[in-house]
Amino acid sequence: MLIILSGVSGSGKNTVIEELKKRKHFKVFRSAVTRQKRPNEKKGEIYIFVSRDEFENKIKNEELFEYELVHGEYRGILKSELERVKADKTNDYIRDIDVKGNHKLRKYFSQEDILSIFLEVDDDELRKRLKNRGESDESIAIRLSRAPMERSYKKYYDLVIENNDLGKTVEMVLKAIEKKKLDR
Repeated sequence: MLIILSGVSGSGKNTVIEELKKRKHFKVFRSAVTRQKRPNEKKGEIYIFVSRDEFENKIKNEELFEYELVHGEYRGILKSELERVKADKTNDYIRDIDVKGNHKLRKYFSQEDILSIFLEVDDDELRKRLKNRGESDESIAIRLSRAPMERSYKKYYDLVIENNDLGKTVEMVLKAIEKKKLDR
């Protein structure tokens, strides 16, 4: 099964994923990005970091299921990664995916094989989290300006969780996964 976490930038997607991975074995569905690696990230673990030229070649060669220019950087789903995940019926994969990618993936996977969750946080908390992770004022403004568009996609998710308490959020996600598996 593929579990997708989405939300506005700073909503805690990767923090929730890291906590979930401590409690249950999930494989990570990697995506390609052109942004710089953050200090806490390992190359190839969650993201396949490529140059802008490499990414644009992947677009030309039709190697991407979907892609988007977000905050001035490309990000996208490689067809090869997607096929690997779809073919694996024994493992659960988890990934943060942007709202447009979620919309497309929900059409690609059977409804039994995908669970999508939107993490919500109010703008004041988002601003604080983005500042704490070292984002510039300009970057914060860009990310917050995108938030209304991202929130408009909440209706396309199986579950929306207000992510104000990490422990509660993780428990809610785990319960949603178990329920989905029982309903299969």
